[in-house]
Amino acid sequence: MSFHKINIMRTSLNMETILQYTRFAMYGLTIRIILQLVFLAIWLITYGNAEPNIRGLELTEVVLPKAIPCNSGTMGSNCTCPANCLMYVADTGGCHPIDCWFYSSIKDECNEAGQEWLPAMVLQAIPITGVFGAGFGNIGRWDIFGTYMAIVFGGCLMICCCGICCNCCNKEEDKEGATKQGAKCGSCLWSWTIVGMWIWGIVVIANKEVEAPWTNYKGENIMCPMVGN
Repeated sequence: MSFHKINIMRTSLNMETILQYTRFAMYGLTIRIILQLVFLAIWLITYGNAEPNIRGLELTEVVLPKAIPCNSGTMGSNCTCPANCLMYVADTGGCHPIDCWFYSSIKDECNEAGQEWLPAMVLQAIPITGVFGAGFGNIGRWDIFGTYMAIVFGGCLMICCCGICCNCCNKEEDKEGATKQGAKCGSCLWSWTIVGMWIWGIVVIANKEVEAPWTNYKGENIMCPMVGN
């Protein structure tokens, strides 16, 4: 077999390898786009500014909860609320909890309000769910959850790019070997990125360093620290 034919066969193998990695990349990008659209739809439905009622498409007026009465002998601008987590609201003529707090009139005490810490911690600590950022999805942080999903399903693109770069930069005859080595390097980087993000998620949830969506007494969307021991 002549040297020219060998070069043609090697070039053909290289092209087939590049096409194979390109197909994998396209599959990964397609899955990523579909998932992002699904998560965006969920986010819009859950945290949209205007929510339709059951009959559909008609906006409902937010009804404020019943105000907590001021302390005896105080009212109006001189109102003294029965707890430190309450504030006077002139529109209702009574007291309401400040953001990220809840008042129990039965126990007459204040408690922090927000997403529970323990379920998110459990989901993030389990490797099979934590690598997908399930702990952040549990508390409604779809932005961080989407980042996890993009890293997991975008790894095909990283592998493909590393393989193509090594193939193009290698001036020797064994371009197929260079492509495989580049793909292995991309796979290694992808794996370490997934592991690093998984550990980071455990740390920030364990230390309660990330806030989660919540609603105040008006029904407005706010961000509050996670609660629970």
